[in-house]
Amino acid sequence: MKLMINGIWQGDAAPVPELEARRMIHAGSFRDRVTADGSTGFPARRKRYHLYVSYACPFSHRVIVVRALKRLEQVVGLSVLHPLWDTPDGWVFGDTPLSTPDGARNGFLRLYEAYRASSSDYTGKVTVPVLWDQEKRQIISNESLEIAEMLNDAFDEVGGNRHVDLYPLTLRREIDALNVRITRCLAKGVYSVAGARDQSEYDSTTGALFDFLDTLERELTDGRNFLLGDWATLADVLAFTPLVRFDAVYNPLFRASRKRLVDYPCLLTFVRRIYDLPGVAETVRFDHILTHYYDGDWAVATRRGIVPQPPEIDWRSARQALGVGTARS
Repeated sequence: MKLMINGIWQGDAAPVPELEARRMIHAGSFRDRVTADGSTGFPARRKRYHLYVSYACPFSHRVIVVRALKRLEQVVGLSVLHPLWDTPDGWVFGDTPLSTPDGARNGFLRLYEAYRASSSDYTGKVTVPVLWDQEKRQIISNESLEIAEMLNDAFDEVGGNRHVDLYPLTLRREIDALNVRITRCLAKGVYSVAGARDQSEYDSTTGALFDFLDTLERELTDGRNFLLGDWATLADVLAFTPLVRFDAVYNPLFRASRKRLVDYPCLLTFVRRIYDLPGVAETVRFDHILTHYYDGDWAVATRRGIVPQPPEIDWRSARQALGVGTARS
């Protein structure tokens, strides 16, 4: 397990069983906020703030999507960590086809250096995304949803796209409630399936995941464009990032094998609709995603003896399914 203890990086700390089972799930440790009026001490300014992200991580992908939808490329900078996280140094910067140097000009080679610069005795996991303040040289936040909320509204007066509001006041109660369900049942749910320690836990977590996907599918059958109506919200972004990875990663590698995304017609259409929004397609980097998951610790079956659930496939021919014809004698 990789984490920092009292400001010292531990690239091979002994895993605690409870954390090991959910090793990719975390709550943000830095929770300051950038605001339009600066009331928090962190006023929105062009090019003052910088994002450290991974295209591979679905939580990090949330803020990349919001940055694209809000057209903040010239307002909030972005540096990309290499997708090979399963190294002694964890997340690293670099001038490679799959990563960039530290664009915030701190000279960081490893992400944990940003954490140590922000808190010299920091203890905890080193995660993406990170919103960095270049003026005060510290992390503002490493909580993906809160960063997404800041990007949505804090920068409208300094270059953000005012015509896109992913968190409108009239829908915030519904968005918040749905975000909780998406995070618990889907975004974290796939990792609960992958981290199941025995057959019972696997069956339970798999059931919860697909019950939620079945519910979303039913709700979308009324013809709505997005989860809460005709306009995209943060809830759609939160659902999109795990769903776009589902058939490539979670179904085969995490053993979320009961169904694929393509087996859900309405959800598949929904994901395509998000993908087609301006700027979103460029944020979906399967070169990063597949490198991260299939050349890391997730590529190793750590828990033998857990039997994946069989896929729900109707193997009958079309004629048999329709009851046409008779069996041969």
